[in-house]
Amino acid sequence: MSGFAVIDLETTGLNPRSDAIIEVGIILLDSAGAFETSWTSLVNPGQSVRAQFVHGITDDDVESSPTFTEILPQVVPRLESRAIVAHNAAFDVGFLNEGFRKAGFPMHIPAEATVCTMELSKMYLPPGRHSLASAAERAGVQMLQHHRALADAHTAAGLLRAYLTAEESGSRFENPVHTRTGTQLGPASWIEAQVRASHLGWPAPLF
Repeated sequence: MSGFAVIDLETTGLNPRSDAIIEVGIILLDSAGAFETSWTSLVNPGQSVRAQFVHGITDDDVESSPTFTEILPQVVPRLESRAIVAHNAAFDVGFLNEGFRKAGFPMHIPAEATVCTMELSKMYLPPGRHSLASAAERAGVQMLQHHRALADAHTAAGLLRAYLTAEESGSRFENPVHTRTGTQLGPASWIEAQVRASHLGWPAPLF
């Protein structure tokens, strides 16, 4: 298996159709959760940056940054054939898929190829809130910074490693768990996600 691409995005807002990505952070882990490499970039969204009170990124910060289309040659090889991991994966993958669509890149990452550290916190962590900060605190994962893409990706990677360790020892608080959309998740769902990701037909980049 090719392992995991743990991602975090900062965006101008919450709607992938009308908002845009302003920062990408990617942590690559092998199939056992060991760190391989990391990458990050600010992104020019082509629109005014809102929600600056959340991430602290301003219009001036992204004015000279590459567009999402321009960073595809760096992003795509890092995601290819890996399970995509994120805290609230539906949000980040939704923005990625919309970014692919707007860029004319014929790729769509299915939910089955993703791992959501937020949803899995219900299984592998004691009861509590499921935000990134709350989950990290319960898992004993150090959080150096919040609401910047690479820092949050590091935190999500730490959560995934905590889940891998918990599953290896048979430590579960709930099994199975149900996502907010009603999907049922069983233990070690990251195994099937890696298998699904390895069979995705990533097309040749259109650049």
